[in-house]
Amino acid sequence: MVFAAVLATSLTGSFDVLPVPLAEPPFEAQYAPARCGTYDIPELRLLESTPNGGSDYEDWFDRFEDWPSVTFHGGGNNDAIRGEWLPNEVPGFLRVPGNDEFDIYQFIYGDEADLAMYGDPPNRYGVVLCPRLLAVYSDPTDPGSSSVLDFLTYAHGPDDVEEDLDFTFQQLRWAEVDDGTLYVSNAHRTYAESSGGLNGFVTAIDPVTLEVLWRSEPLVSNSENFVVLRDGIITGYGFTGEDDYLYILNRHTGNTVERIPVPSAPEFLFADGDRLYVRCYDTDLVFSIR
Repeated sequence: MVFAAVLATSLTGSFDVLPVPLAEPPFEAQYAPARCGTYDIPELRLLESTPNGGSDYEDWFDRFEDWPSVTFHGGGNNDAIRGEWLPNEVPGFLRVPGNDEFDIYQFIYGDEADLAMYGDPPNRYGVVLCPRLLAVYSDPTDPGSSSVLDFLTYAHGPDDVEEDLDFTFQQLRWAEVDDGTLYVSNAHRTYAESSGGLNGFVTAIDPVTLEVLWRSEPLVSNSENFVVLRDGIITGYGFTGEDDYLYILNRHTGNTVERIPVPSAPEFLFADGDRLYVRCYDTDLVFSIR
């Protein structure tokens, strides 16, 4: 796979990089044409719904030995997936022209490429804010071969409320490379009305041309991750005072195939065989996958 080139020089624990800026995406649904034939879209059926303790994340993550990511910053309730060291000498921070520094936020293991997200240096609580740089490692044994994409143009939509701009930065939430396509989700951490409802998109990007292949409708994905499964993407959206749903998207076109109500905001999703496990804010769900 060929990704956009980037200048990278190895330093002690860091890279000097020239990120590739992405063009501004559409802040509306933009679907790709459907192909001839049928799609193998997963179907979900609820099997279990169990109230959780609200903070017992470690117990939930302990079920899964191969969770695909680790985080590297303070904040949140994700101690169970907090990393202690960086894999394969991946840099802990990136330097860009102007001496700006971006610290690692999350590392995602993938079948076709590993990915690292970088954001602003940690605040006084150790939290890395506003992750917007995505480093793509097509050769996980060689961190010098990475490409770095800058999603700054994805951060604010045209209808952001001016007085809420400090809260409407649509950060990178998750990314995967599957069948040569880069899928990313971007969302902010406040009410949808603060961005005019233009928030929580999944976007499919051609990693060679950096062209947007499709963009989902808004308000489908602010969960911490999504799952690419067969011809579908399973993701979730929810927030205090807003409706909470799982969404199944067609990963080739971006269309919403199904919307499934859930008890509270979906946070983490994990597919294991014919089961989908969903950690919501106050409820643990188990679905069968057909």
